[in-house]
Amino acid sequence: MSSDSASGDDARVGGIIDVDSAASFNEAVAENDQVIVDYFADWCGPCKQQTPILEELSGTIDAPVLGVDIDEFNGLAAEAGVRSIPTVAIYRGGEEIERFVGVTSADKIRAALK
Repeated sequence: MSSDSASGDDARVGGIIDVDSAASFNEAVAENDQVIVDYFADWCGPCKQQTPILEELSGTIDAPVLGVDIDEFNGLAAEAGVRSIPTVAIYRGGEEIERFVGVTSADKIRAALK
């Protein structure tokens, strides 16, 4: 995972935007109607399976996909109550509305966005 910012200026190929601070995370969640957040770790095998699913999904939806490295931003993960990874959370209007734990299909995530 790269260190691109959640401001959207430097989205990775595939469209996942790596969070670079708690402030950029909070700003992205507050400024967008819907946001998908991927809580992951580089050492996590299932996270490596989830990433390409989210990269593909990001090109087909009208919501940013943020990547939160739980090792780097353990405060954000703790604040969100993340206990297992990968965890994919969907925020709408600044509030978490749905959460998936474990590798989750693009169809399931897409359905939660409607």
